[in-house]
Amino acid sequence: MKKILIVLTLFVTMSVTAQAQFLNFGIRGGVGMGVHLDDLADNSPIMAANLGGFVTFGFTNSQSLLAENFCLQTGLNLIRRGSNFQEVLEGIMSIRQGTYDAWYVQLPILATFRYEMPIREPGHYALLSVGPAVSYGIFGTLHDKKITPRLPQSDWNYDISVPAFNVLDPLDVSILFGVGYEYQDLSVMLHLDYGMTAVSTTPDALNISQEAPQIKNVPIGSNFAILLTLGYQFPIR
Repeated sequence: MKKILIVLTLFVTMSVTAQAQFLNFGIRGGVGMGVHLDDLADNSPIMAANLGGFVTFGFTNSQSLLAENFCLQTGLNLIRRGSNFQEVLEGIMSIRQGTYDAWYVQLPILATFRYEMPIREPGHYALLSVGPAVSYGIFGTLHDKKITPRLPQSDWNYDISVPAFNVLDPLDVSILFGVGYEYQDLSVMLHLDYGMTAVSTTPDALNISQEAPQIKNVPIGSNFAILLTLGYQFPIR
């Protein structure tokens, strides 16, 4: 993935003898599904969400057709990520399950290619975007529960809710992919957000201690989300 981004950057740099120019700003929001990628637990999705604003930069004095259809986009989003999870601890015949939702501020940097569709009415564009994003956690909740059906009064059992970023790493780095459609000032995008870093490096639940289940009960994994978003840009004319 790093090689792809480097090649894309070099190609655009060599193809464009121009200066970046501010084109427009806009707002975008959407919902989808988010899940925690973790091999040690059975996970199911929760509702993911994105809401924020963006700015778009194009290029002037271009000598390349690619550059004329190429733009850079960045902005600031408030996003929700998380997962439901369940784990069967066979050694002690216990079931651990819970939900965490984590809210981040996200800064994406997207390279976007706009292709005008060859249809009679002009102004219809297909969009393809890719780029990195850095997110930082600001609030959220982890609900974690463990039950032992054969020993309901056991000290192993617990039911806790704690701030998510007491136990999760607030820094998350991901790669964003997007395909979409644009007409006039409206756009619809399907985004894939793939986390490249583990949001928790705490030991797995198999190694927890009875004294601190709230610290060592979070599964190791990364964030993943698929979202459908609707955007509106305010063109500078």
